[in-house]
Amino acid sequence: MVSSNQVRIVQLKLIAAKITFVSQLCLAGILLSSVQAGAQPQPVGNAEAIVRIVEGVMNADTRRLRVADEVFSNEVIATRADSASKIRFLDDTMLTVGPNSKVTLDEFVYDPNSQNSKMVINTAIGVARFVTGKMGSASYKIATPTATIGVRGTVFTVFVAANGATSVVVENGAVNVTGQNGLPVDVPAGLATNVQPGAPPSDPAPPDADTEAQIAEMDVTLILGDDGSGGDGGDNTGGASDAPEEGEEELLEIMDETEELREAGCGC
Repeated sequence: MVSSNQVRIVQLKLIAAKITFVSQLCLAGILLSSVQAGAQPQPVGNAEAIVRIVEGVMNADTRRLRVADEVFSNEVIATRADSASKIRFLDDTMLTVGPNSKVTLDEFVYDPNSQNSKMVINTAIGVARFVTGKMGSASYKIATPTATIGVRGTVFTVFVAANGATSVVVENGAVNVTGQNGLPVDVPAGLATNVQPGAPPSDPAPPDADTEAQIAEMDVTLILGDDGSGGDGGDNTGGASDAPEEGEEELLEIMDETEELREAGCGC
């Protein structure tokens, strides 16, 4: 026969087991929350200029970027037609993205007191200009579908065509460009190289007309889209006068010249 004390002991053991189980569930929930919090994307910079429609894409989430918005590691910056953006990173690197472009902020680690800083950016299509910041030159890596670019404290622009062909134009400093085959080439200021799919980089030479047209279109889009108000450029229609503002006529002439350059360079 089971005594009342034995029954009480069994009941207490069951209660203790339930308490332990509930405690373990709570601890698991706390740990999971901590892991999820630690997995939150880290900001790597801010949008300094936005013209018309520029989107940030992470996983399945897409957002419309505005001036002063933070941007994050692994985020894709995607621009539409007649749109552009300028991103300032934590180390003061500047990234300008032209119309119809996609650039992924693959990796960014910046520690002013460490040699472990690193930036990896992938330009999938379109045009983008890079002005290096406070990191050492070896910290930067720019990738495209057909080329890898190492920098040496510099200003340069990358144009990636629909087939992945890459043109790199150096405005200041120098870059080292590696293709999918052959030897890398060093490109000094004022010259460019072109990398076709499966081919080595071409010898440095002045940039072709089509590449110059793409770069000019990016610059003009940013200039015309910046109304000086600190906004995102919108569609530039709100309250705007039909008459060209000061300096705008010259910019419109540049746009016409840009179109002429494109037609001369690619026959399209």
